[in-house]
Amino acid sequence: MTRRRAVLPAVAASGLPPALKFYLASAACRGRRFSFGPALKKDQAAFAAAVERLVSDAAGALGCSGEEALFRTGFGANDMAPHRLEAALAELLAVLFLRAAGFSGISLIAPGPGRTADIAAAKDGLKWAAEVRCLTAGAAFGAELLGGKFERKLPQARNAIKKYGFDRAAVVLVREPWNFKAFAPDQRLELLAREAYALAERPGSARLCLLDAGGAGVYPAW
Repeated sequence: MTRRRAVLPAVAASGLPPALKFYLASAACRGRRFSFGPALKKDQAAFAAAVERLVSDAAGALGCSGEEALFRTGFGANDMAPHRLEAALAELLAVLFLRAAGFSGISLIAPGPGRTADIAAAKDGLKWAAEVRCLTAGAAFGAELLGGKFERKLPQARNAIKKYGFDRAAVVLVREPWNFKAFAPDQRLELLAREAYALAERPGSARLCLLDAGGAGVYPAW
């Protein structure tokens, strides 16, 4: 029996990787709510163009095709788990953020058993591991919420340093990666990152990075 898929003309006509077109068409038929659903429903063409740009730019930074970049995040066209696509796009946005922040040698760490990070990169002679989390679309950015998310990701960041030879680690929290336009320092996000960082228990040398629609805030500074 053929899986039912919605007809999304703007998505079909876009330059998105075939696996992603298939996924979006399948997701549109599901009864469950996907957090990108309202954006896709509001303006198919704008959503497809934004995601295409993000995937393409990240693929360029990683030196591979868009489909391969998605695959390296663990994304699969048949994986209809809630937030799977959002998580993949958040990782790709984090790749672009790290490149814009002056990191080099950026690569996605293949998913596997154990608790490790999502991205490896280098800056100023240090090896960094980045653990990425995509927040639910529409979620409020509050210090208490973000501090809790940061603290829950710290064990993976510490594990990357302890077991995999990284020197430093960062936790990157992303909201609605498909709304990305261009990175710019955001004083509001920088202050929020500082407040959230202070609420976490024993953050050590880890950095907290907040990405929201192109705005970026990091604490402590790189």
